Amino acid sequence: MTHIKTLSSAIALALMSSSVSAQLLITEYVEGTSNNKAVEVTNLSESGINLSEYSIRLAMNGANSFGTTIGLNDVNLAGGESYVLHHSSAAQDIKDVGDQSSGSLSFNGDDVVVLFEGEEIIDSLGQLGVREDFAKDVTLRRDPSITSGRTDVENDFDVDLQWVTFPTDTFDGLGCSGLEACDGSTPPPNPFVCDTDNLVPIYDVQGDGNRSPLVPDGSFESPDKYFVRGVVTARGESLYKGFYLQDPYGDGNENTSDGVFVHLGGGAPSKEIQPGAEVCVEATVKEYYGNTQLDVRNNAFKVLSTDNPIPAPTRFRVQEGEDLHAALERHEGMQVLLDADSPLVITRNFSFDYASYRNNLVLAHNAPLYNPTHLYAAETEAAKVQAAENAISRVYVESDYKAKNGELPWFDNFNPVDGYLRMGDQLTGLTAMVGYSYGEYRLVTTNTIGSGDLLRLPENERADEPLTADENGLKVAGFNVLNYFTSYAESGNPNYMCSEVSVSPSDKCYRGAPSTDEFALQQAKLVNAIVAMDADIVTLMELENNGFDSNSALASLLDALNDAQSNKKDHYRAVKVHKSDLTFKDEAGFEGVEYFGTDAITVGIIYRHHKVKAKNKARQIMLPEQHAPLDNGGVKSAYQRHAMMQKFNIPGAKDDLTIIVNHFKSKGSSCWEDDVIFGDNEDVQGSCNNFRVSAAKVLGEAVQDIKGDVLVMGDLNSYGMEDPILTLTAFDDVDRGGKIFTASHTTLDGKVFEQEGQLVEKGYGLVNLKHKTDYSYSFEGELGSLDHALASPSLVGKVAAVEAWHINAAESDMFEYGSKHTGDLEKSDNIYSSSDHDPIIVTLEYKHKNGKK
Repeated sequence: MTHIKTLSSAIALALMSSSVSAQLLITEYVEGTSNNKAVEVTNLSESGINLSEYSIRLAMNGANSFGTTIGLNDVNLAGGESYVLHHSSAAQDIKDVGDQSSGSLSFNGDDVVVLFEGEEIIDSLGQLGVREDFAKDVTLRRDPSITSGRTDVENDFDVDLQWVTFPTDTFDGLGCSGLEACDGSTPPPNPFVCDTDNLVPIYDVQGDGNRSPLVPDGSFESPDKYFVRGVVTARGESLYKGFYLQDPYGDGNENTSDGVFVHLGGGAPSKEIQPGAEVCVEATVKEYYGNTQLDVRNNAFKVLSTDNPIPAPTRFRVQEGEDLHAALERHEGMQVLLDADSPLVITRNFSFDYASYRNNLVLAHNAPLYNPTHLYAAETEAAKVQAAENAISRVYVESDYKAKNGELPWFDNFNPVDGYLRMGDQLTGLTAMVGYSYGEYRLVTTNTIGSGDLLRLPENERADEPLTADENGLKVAGFNVLNYFTSYAESGNPNYMCSEVSVSPSDKCYRGAPSTDEFALQQAKLVNAIVAMDADIVTLMELENNGFDSNSALASLLDALNDAQSNKKDHYRAVKVHKSDLTFKDEAGFEGVEYFGTDAITVGIIYRHHKVKAKNKARQIMLPEQHAPLDNGGVKSAYQRHAMMQKFNIPGAKDDLTIIVNHFKSKGSSCWEDDVIFGDNEDVQGSCNNFRVSAAKVLGEAVQDIKGDVLVMGDLNSYGMEDPILTLTAFDDVDRGGKIFTASHTTLDGKVFEQEGQLVEKGYGLVNLKHKTDYSYSFEGELGSLDHALASPSLVGKVAAVEAWHINAAESDMFEYGSKHTGDLEKSDNIYSSSDHDPIIVTLEYKHKNGKK
């Protein structure tokens, strides 16, 4: 049965003076706790409307299209009547006034809700392709002056323009339009009066600790309400919905914050609350996930005056002996200024943050942060101390509004040529509010475009060629080429080999550039980078494993690389792999393609023939697989990528050089030990660490049998002091802080290798040529090197120089070939952000047989 309620007098008057024909409008939206979800539509016309042609559609989590459609019932809705669609498990108060239920009516304040008539948009809330909390934990009622629907779902959506916000789980307006409750006898609320005789200063609300002294220990909210007055410094309209209030005078105590965030029930503040307004509130004090805030309910606030002087931003400093988080805590809720003397530098460049689903960056205190296990072995006290120090030495920089893809809101010259950011850069001229959410401190910018600037030390600047470019000798490079795939770009279809074992064509994956334009950019950047590094031997990782013929990814890169070099002496050749080490037929029955290993990606080696001669054909070093029985009768399997080994003769030199390239198992994979041994206690060295140790053991054993010099290059997915690197080099139990074990349930070439994980008692004696404080990779705001050059002892004396050329890890990945999350951002085919890993370049100085170099 339809609940017939009369329109409010404001809407009725509006209709009398309008030419609106038969028209529905969304007049109420409830996004309450649990399944308390409802949408109210109202017939604004004088004629009845049959709802059978209408539907409510939902676009979830920033989607660009609608994934849920709920058709309305075949009901005639008379003029002036309202109709309530609600979740089938909503509270009884909603069901009592509801007209139709659906278990599919589920939204969370960041989803688009649209009313359709057939395929025509009639009205809407939200913006397609944008995920932001515009209506989370609130009830919205349509301003009575709005009599036509919002049909533009592609452009910006401002909830304040047409909607009035009410607290969570407010249901008394469902079934009738207007701002008041449906019960006309409900008296209007008493006007708020500020008790100026009992004001509590903001600095007393904040106190001088991590929590407000007004919130009892063990509780998250004060039992009492307090009157608090201050001047508005900024509005929070998206990331934090509310406003920032600051005492204009303060108490002169640097240990107490003079500012606080005011939460108004989930909606953005009304238009009257602007910077410079003096506002009084009555609120409880809440520790909301660690953020001290004032929680205002039932509109218990009043604007006392406007156009007051806004307290000047505090120049942000960290006191001697103080950590960054302590400094941020005593500025919580305040507006701060980052200037040339503020000790914050970039430790994670501007990129997409999946946790908050937006682009942002991370700053650190004094210097970029390093991954603890790159500096110290796992389980050592030093590694634990470093991890704890890192946790209190970083802060996120966010814009209040989720910026458009590729846009850096406070830096209007962001581009890959002359408007870039680098690791270690210092932000200057940036004002931001100090907030805390999701376990992290955040600097929330309310600046307009172009308000920030940079300071960059010379040592952090770009280098268009390696610093070791002038070093004489034979140069060997290792380069992860970031999923260089030709098949996806050419066909738009998924790649065939998509897992770490041959799969059927029904198992699909998409890797590499998804279009020919993006592939062309990727190829150009890689070619320019490899030409600039000018290495005589280049080991490659993350090539598409699609053979070695003229249609392969390797051939494509090789042809483009040689076309870019006018001097034929500089042209490269690819090593030829022994046929016995190639897979000609896979499990799916495809024939004729020469695969190296069974993974979707593979490795390769290219070289300059006039500098070195390949001796015989390259061979594989087969690495272990893991097949572990599970309690449910199943098997958990994991695979490794095989290593490629090529021996080279150096004309005139008495010693041969064997190059081995490998790409160890990813830290983001899953192995038996992660589920059974570690469980919820994640290994600090990442997933599959024991399995990578198994690979290191097999590789180390293989190296022992090689005569002459050996250089192992590759992305070994292990930081400098992690178990696989220590296994290949050297360690003792004291340095390690514990013991190193291989993986259990492993096989090698189809035969049992190690049924149970084995203790590794010593390393295999290779020498890590990179200093451990250097880096080649950045992950979640911490630097380290996953890319290594490991030399046999006989080769160490021939090493003239080693360099991680910082053309990628220090840069924003917004400048990589991919367009996801970058929008209309300008791209460049320059060498920077050509991959997500820096190339490693080793210069070797060989003496000729006559004694000359």
